[in-house]
Amino acid sequence: MTEEGLLLEVRPSWWNFFWHLLFAWLIVPLIIALVKRSSLLFRIYDDRIVLETGFLSKDVTEVFIADVRAIDLKQTFFQRIFKIGDIMIGTAGADGYEQVARGVPDPRAIKELIISQRRKMKGTND
Repeated sequence: MTEEGLLLEVRPSWWNFFWHLLFAWLIVPLIIALVKRSSLLFRIYDDRIVLETGFLSKDVTEVFIADVRAIDLKQTFFQRIFKIGDIMIGTAGADGYEQVARGVPDPRAIKELIISQRRKMKGTND
């Protein structure tokens, strides 16, 4: 996959794995946190959004920004403190959400980036 037009590449924040890191001295939670963090990569290009999930096997979901119909943001109290959250992207062709990126840093900025790219694609400033 080409890196041309890449606007943002995001992995889950380390704060998303707070409890794993707190008990890292047990080693197993640290390994779980490392695997979970490595198993999600969220990329925003100028015309599409790509979500790669999986550690040993990969599942790649690609949505064109022009097809995005809903961008929802979910933050628990703990996530709001550390400025992380879950982004859920829905399209007209899918039931529910097409892509869900959990524990990403600064989800509001990511949402605004997607919205601004969608407006550029549509050619309006609504």
